[in-house]
Amino acid sequence: MSEADGSSALSTPATRGGILTQLGLAASFLTIIPTLNNRPRPPEAVAASFRWFPLIGFAIGALLCLEDSAASRFMGPSARAILAVMTLAVVTGAVHLDGLADTADALGAGRDRARALEIMRDSRIGTFGAVALFFLLLLKVSALANAVPERRSLALYLAPGLARWAMVMVAERMAYLRCEGAGAELLRQNDQGTLLIASAIAAAGTLAASKTLAIRGALTAVAFALLLRAAYRRWLGGVTGDLIGAAGEIVETAVIIALCT
Repeated sequence: MSEADGSSALSTPATRGGILTQLGLAASFLTIIPTLNNRPRPPEAVAASFRWFPLIGFAIGALLCLEDSAASRFMGPSARAILAVMTLAVVTGAVHLDGLADTADALGAGRDRARALEIMRDSRIGTFGAVALFFLLLLKVSALANAVPERRSLALYLAPGLARWAMVMVAERMAYLRCEGAGAELLRQNDQGTLLIASAIAAAGTLAASKTLAIRGALTAVAFALLLRAAYRRWLGGVTGDLIGAAGEIVETAVIIALCT
């Protein structure tokens, strides 16, 4: 990461773009919302958008809460749980679910890093990936369907934001295992303040919930992020976009379960 730190040190506010530019880029990475300006962005601006991932996550969570509240007038808890999970997949373009499936399939390669990376490049979903998707989605729906309304709303709001903070945490100072892709720009140009800003946003979003139970969700996110970070380092020695996306899905599910049970 020393080369990345050097590149970051040479970047300027102009090359990083304004906050609105960074937020737009973060939204384009995490949702199906396209950027308003399709001009190529400098790597510094792309990297700076990483710090705003939790904010976009909390915005998604707020949207889910509004949808759930509106749907409660004519749908039962189980149907609304399915709707919330489906909406989350649609709004995010299911990109992190795809990362989870690829990561699960790559586990079959064991410690063979070259083979694992090759499997993750394959767009097809294997048996491990399909099973992982099935059980993860089942866990989300089941937890939300059986939660009391207060806990359900808290989970819908907090889980997306804390999961996207975990994506930043997992990637912090980790080697990126591919030479191309958006993830390479996000991590190689990253500076030391990214995790600090993302953590401040996650903390503010958690405190805004004003519920003691929210602390349980935050601690769950921290614990799983640290475990996944250690697991990735031991397994492959770094991260890819698929691994980061898989971490987001796993942490999101863990937080939902922690808050709903």
